[in-house]
Amino acid sequence: MSTKKNTGVRNHTPNMAPIQAGSEVTGPPSAAVPTTSTAGTTPAAGALTDVTPSELLAVEAGAKAFRESFASILATLYALLGVFPKQGKARTTAVSGQRKATAAQWAELLSEHPDITSSVTPDAISAGLAVDAALAMVKRDLQQTLPILEACGRQAANGSCSEAAVVRSAARILAVNNAVLAAKIASIDLALRRGKQVTTTADTAAKAAKAQQRAEVRAARMAAKAAKAARSAERAAQAHADNHPTTPDVVIVPAGTTTPATAPGTPNGSPPKG
Repeated sequence: MSTKKNTGVRNHTPNMAPIQAGSEVTGPPSAAVPTTSTAGTTPAAGALTDVTPSELLAVEAGAKAFRESFASILATLYALLGVFPKQGKARTTAVSGQRKATAAQWAELLSEHPDITSSVTPDAISAGLAVDAALAMVKRDLQQTLPILEACGRQAANGSCSEAAVVRSAARILAVNNAVLAAKIASIDLALRRGKQVTTTADTAAKAAKAQQRAEVRAARMAAKAAKAARSAERAAQAHADNHPTTPDVVIVPAGTTTPATAPGTPNGSPPKG
């Protein structure tokens, strides 16, 4: 049985040995992919041919029992971890392996020369390092177990879905001459469709009301912009008129000359025609 860390396990079967203290978590042997089939039929691609439904149910029961036991173990572990203060937004900087190794050496040195300091004890240093090592083992065991659980779950689900596809194909053939079966197949097919399945009259009315409300808001905004533009144009015209006032025509007559009289109806004093 290999002790290599499982990071992308896909072909493991649920035959995992119990975790021993200080041991590596190893996945089940990757034997031939097991599948379930009915005698006299061709197994579906991806189906489980060597695993019976009772064995799968046993795995389910074992998983549920493990989860209940694991919940109790976690509760005990969390209670023990309560001695540590809760972490705030600022996380504690990770400690390198080099610092841990030197800390162990300092503890050993202090145990040999207790007169170095009385404010720290070797046991305090060693205890913290021991807790870190123990929790690291738990973390490693969980990390190695997760891909095994995911791979076995994928195999079980894929096997069931593959055999369900056989049922689907056979049912579609029979549904050609069976309206009741065809209606049931149609209801199952609805589950494969994405998005909203049913559009009701109330939903349609609500969408129309929202669209009308958005249109009214847009119209009000456009009217406000038009009014603002008109006011700006009016102010600009008034400013232009104030800066360029209109004055009557003024005729400048040189000194010593007389201005000819302008007869009514004759511009600039020109004699009337005719």
